Amino acid sequence: MSIKPLLAPRMVGRVGLCKQVATRLGLVIGFTLAIAQAQPQAPVASPRSDSAAAGSAVPAASPAASGVPSSESRKYVISPEDVLDVYIYDVPELSREYVVNSVGKVTVPLLPDPIQAAGFTAEEFARELEQSFHQSGRLNRPQITVVIKQSKRSAVTVQGAVKFPQVVPVIGPTRLVAILSQCGGLADDAGSIATITRSPLAPGNSVTGGGPASSTITVELNKLMDGNDPIAQTEVGPGDRVSVEHAGVFYVLGEVNRPGGYNLKNAREQVTILEALSIAGDITSVAKKSHVRIIRKDVTVASGRHEFAINVNDILAGRSPDQTLQANDILYVPSSGAKRAFHTFTSTSTLIAGAAGTDAVYRR
Repeated sequence: MSIKPLLAPRMVGRVGLCKQVATRLGLVIGFTLAIAQAQPQAPVASPRSDSAAAGSAVPAASPAASGVPSSESRKYVISPEDVLDVYIYDVPELSREYVVNSVGKVTVPLLPDPIQAAGFTAEEFARELEQSFHQSGRLNRPQITVVIKQSKRSAVTVQGAVKFPQVVPVIGPTRLVAILSQCGGLADDAGSIATITRSPLAPGNSVTGGGPASSTITVELNKLMDGNDPIAQTEVGPGDRVSVEHAGVFYVLGEVNRPGGYNLKNAREQVTILEALSIAGDITSVAKKSHVRIIRKDVTVASGRHEFAINVNDILAGRSPDQTLQANDILYVPSSGAKRAFHTFTSTSTLIAGAAGTDAVYRR
C-alpha cells in the first residue's frame, strides 16, 4: 500500500496554510505602508512658500501686530564716547573694548571703514558689525555680541532736596525710587514734588502708564512708595535730570508734646501758628500761652534773627490774627514756672543755634 495518497491531503493543507499566511502578511505590510504614506510630511521649501512664510512671520513678531508694547524703543542707544565691549565668537584677536569716537563711529580692525554706532542699541550695532564683516568677506558667519560697558552720558543728574545730590550712572530706564535711594533719600526739607526733565538721549522715556512723552513732568513723591500706584513705576533714563524741590522746615520747640522740625509739604504751603501747634501735638499743661515767640532769621540785624511776641490766647479769642510761619521759623513755647522759665530763657540761644540741625525732623 502506497503512503503517497495518505500524505497528499496533508501536504495540500500545509501549502494552503502557507498561502493564507503569506496573503495576510502582505495585507499587513500594505496597510502599514498606506498609514506611513498618510502621515503629514515636512513641507518642501520653495520660493513661494518661503516668501509666504516670511510674510506671515513678520506680523507675528511685530510688537504692533501682537499688541505688546515694544521694549526696544526704551533701550539705551549708543552715544559718542561710549565704551563698548565687543565679543566676536572664535575671534579673540578682535574681541575687546572699543570707544565710540566724537562723531559716533567705531573703528574695527579688518573692516575698511569705521562703523556707525551712535543711535543704535547694543543689539542693533552687533547686527551691523556682523553684516559689515560678511560683506567685506573677512568673516563668513560672524556671531557678535555687544555690551555697553561705560557711558559718560548714561547718567541721571539728581539735585535739590536729597541728602547726597549727585550724578547717578545708569544703563537704560531705571526706577525713580531707586535713583533717589542711591542719593541717600530725601532731605529733611524736601517738598512733595519732584520734577523730571527728559533728555533727547533717551527718546523712549515716558511716564509709565502709556502717557505721552514730555520734556518736563512732575511726580508726587508721597506716591513713590505705594506699589499699587502707577507713579511708583515712574522711570528715568540716561541724560534725564531730577530736581526735588526744597519746601522748607519750621520748628516747634519748648512746651509742646512733640517738639522738633516739620517739613512743609511744598514750597507754596502756608502753616499758621495754631496749625503748627496742632502738628506738634498741642501745648503741654505748663505752657505759657501768652508768651509764645516766633524766632525768625534776619540777616539785616546784628544778631541774625528777629523775634515776635505772640499771645496764643488772643489768637484763640479772635483778638489777634493767626500769623503764618515761614520756612526755618522757630515757634517757641515757654514754660510758666519761674525756674523753668529762667532755664528756658538762658538756653534759648543754644536752642536757636541748634534748631536747624536738630535730628528730630518729622516728615508730614
